[in-house]
Amino acid sequence: MVTASQPASPRSPRDDDRSPSPDDALLIAVIDLSKDLALRPLLHRFVETAVDLTDAEYGALGILDADGGFEDLVLHGIDAETAALIGDGPHGKGVLGAIIHEPHTLRVADISRHPESVGFPPNHPPMSSFLGCPVVIRGQVYGNIYLTNKRSANQFSNRDERVLEALAAAAASAIAHARTLAEAEARERWQRAAAEAVALLAKLPPKQAWPAVVERFDSILTADHVEYVPVHRMTERLGQDLADDLALRPDARFLSGAKAAALVDDAKRSALLVPVTAEEASPSLLLIAWDRALLSIAPEPLEAVGQMLSDRLSVATLLAHQHAESERVAILEDRDRIAQDLHDHVIQRLFAAGMRVQSVMPLVGDTVASEKLDAVVTDLDETVTDVRRAIFDLKQGGVALALARSIDQLAQQGSDALGFMPSVAVGGDYWTLDDTLVMDILAVVREALSNAARHAGASAVRVALDVGEDVRLKVTDDGVGLPEHVERRSGLAHLVARAERWGGSCTVRVRPRGGTAVEWRVPRRRPTEA
Repeated sequence: MVTASQPASPRSPRDDDRSPSPDDALLIAVIDLSKDLALRPLLHRFVETAVDLTDAEYGALGILDADGGFEDLVLHGIDAETAALIGDGPHGKGVLGAIIHEPHTLRVADISRHPESVGFPPNHPPMSSFLGCPVVIRGQVYGNIYLTNKRSANQFSNRDERVLEALAAAAASAIAHARTLAEAEARERWQRAAAEAVALLAKLPPKQAWPAVVERFDSILTADHVEYVPVHRMTERLGQDLADDLALRPDARFLSGAKAAALVDDAKRSALLVPVTAEEASPSLLLIAWDRALLSIAPEPLEAVGQMLSDRLSVATLLAHQHAESERVAILEDRDRIAQDLHDHVIQRLFAAGMRVQSVMPLVGDTVASEKLDAVVTDLDETVTDVRRAIFDLKQGGVALALARSIDQLAQQGSDALGFMPSVAVGGDYWTLDDTLVMDILAVVREALSNAARHAGASAVRVALDVGEDVRLKVTDDGVGLPEHVERRSGLAHLVARAERWGGSCTVRVRPRGGTAVEWRVPRRRPTEA
């Protein structure tokens, strides 16, 4: 029998298996959070840890979008069957909205008694005690953590509040690190996609290159939806205002939540618009969308990456445009050279041959031979007429071939009055247009730019011509809009008259977000020529 206290024995390894103290548990949880590098598992781990340390029954992390609603929601404690019965998740209203609008920790003994409580939807489990806290990353609220139904007490304690705030701070640091890694990985994928797209545009005509670009983007970016929108479908696809805004300010734009869903479909929760500004017969927009919220990328870095892609694709498309323009110029020069050679050499030789035949005809006594020589002279005369007609045909089309360059020159001339250089986009088979129509197009561009300089007070003007089944000319500015009395002036009446004589139309409207849009649309040929 031992009658005296024994000295303490060395610490046994089994002592490490004892349950940690609350403070130790918090420290262990913070260390565990720092180990997660993938964002989605980190968010689930964060909610689970918060539930365990505060003895809560339910937990949720709501990720905020740009509009202050929930872009995504991470849940703990509600099984998939119950979630399906509840239906649509919370939207950040009621008590949840109190933390969204005023980011601070909120502890409530009974949710139903809070002044902003709006109740629960059918099939929702009962909830009483509540503890919520914002997750702030680099000064911005990333989301809010919510805990409900403390198991061991009627309400959450002061200590629970401190634990949740400590976890939120640790999670914010870990989330920021995970997002940085995810952004780096995403940039690498985007750079690879951009490089492949540029390579395709360099070796294929745009109409063949863009479907291949879409396919590669779909694969590399793991997107759920990738499409290209041609110039003539911009308004139809995006809506008038967004199409006009992108035309004037061709910057990459990230959309989330309802905005993305409205643009693609109800399932898409994130979308990126990548404009291509140097279009010819190529798409003017890449639209990329995902079914999931892009938790790994904040909007600003994603838009920066999208702008990098936009710049590279625009340059590649511009080079393709310049190559095609060079080929058209070469064709024009060849036509001029051939026409000149026909005039200087072929016609002169034919004429000389005819003169020689005519000179010997009086010396021929045989009537049959004389008639044959006369027929030869007639044939030579008709051949000269045909050659001259061919020369005339070759010289036609020069105005149309130079249309893109002529519009650029008009924009350059208008820059003095505007105070800046308007942007110009010319696409489609414009070199096939009738010269008379080309002159009308140039007159419309000149008048529209003049009106913008006199009345718009704009900081950006865009001239866009697309020649497809119809000829569509649009001049848009971001100014103050035309005064009402100006809309009846003769200059605009001339634009309408020029359109109507081709069987087309001209509309001038004030844009809802400011500025004016002149839309001039005519068939490629007059109705009598169709």
